[in-house]
Formats: sequence, structure tokens, C-alpha cells
Amino acid sequence: MVTIQPLTPADLGFVTQAEQHSEHRRFVGQWTTDQYLNALEDPNYQCFLLVADGQPVGHCILADLQSPDDSVLLKRILVYDKGLGYGRLALDIILVYAFGVIKANRVWLDVRSFNDRAEKLYQSIGFRYEGTLKKASKVDDAYVDLNLYAILREEFHKKLNEMETHERI
Repeated sequence: MVTIQPLTPADLGFVTQAEQHSEHRRFVGQWTTDQYLNALEDPNYQCFLLVADGQPVGHCILADLQSPDDSVLLKRILVYDKGLGYGRLALDIILVYAFGVIKANRVWLDVRSFNDRAEKLYQSIGFRYEGTLKKASKVDDAYVDLNLYAILREEFHKKLNEMETHERI
């Protein structure tokens, strides 16, 4: 079971260290503590700690919360230990929050083009590929493509209904 809770300043050392870790830094952007502190005060952002069994297992950032188009950006999601199912559970919770609480019409994200694992996860949840931003992200000394994905509220609810129907069978 994964839950989300608001990120606090006390969590920032752990979060920034995780982003810089060699297993993660190629796949996600890195913010400084000051960038996180600014985001925690900015109503256009919400930052969450992902928690399982009382322990942090990841974090995420939602942005563009005040978009007049009700289009929310999943700016970052980082799950520290891979292969335990936390990413899928966390994404489901984040999407329920975005569509149910924030009342988003659309949630979108970008993913570095070499991050096949993340792309497969997003697609399995119902995100659809929308295009590529060529060489839009710098990783180490190289520029890499960013693939854009999005899911609409009605697509997410349809996917949830299909999953509930499948579980009843």
C-alpha cells in the first residue's frame, strides 16, 4: 500500500539526495533545496512524499495547478526501489488526486526517450504518446529527446472501470 503525503522541508535532504543518486539522476531532473522550498510555497505546485509501511519510497511534483486549461503537469515522479510495484500504485493515487481533488481535465508528463521502463508503465496506465521534443533535455554532456505523454480524465476513469470489471470476473 502506497500513500502520498505533502512534502515538508524536513524531507528535502532525502529527496535531493535521491535525485542525485547514480541509479536515478539520468532518469529525472534534479532540483536544489531552494527550488523545492520555493515550490512548497507556490500554489502552482504540490510536492508529495510517497510512503509505504511508514517509510518514504519516492516523491513526486505536480505543476501547473493553476492552469486555466485544467492541464496538470506531472513534473517528476521518482520511486527509489524499482520492481516492487510502488510506481504503479503511486501513479494511480496521483491520478485519482489530480482528477478528483484538483479537478484536472488532463495530466501530462515528459520522459527521457531512453527510459523504456517508465514509458511502459505510463502506457499501461493509459497515458498516450503525444510527440517528441527533440534534444530538449541535457543529461551529463549530451542532449536527449523528451517523449510527451498525457491522459485525460475520461480515459483514466474508463481504465479504472475496466480494472474494476476485470477484478470482479
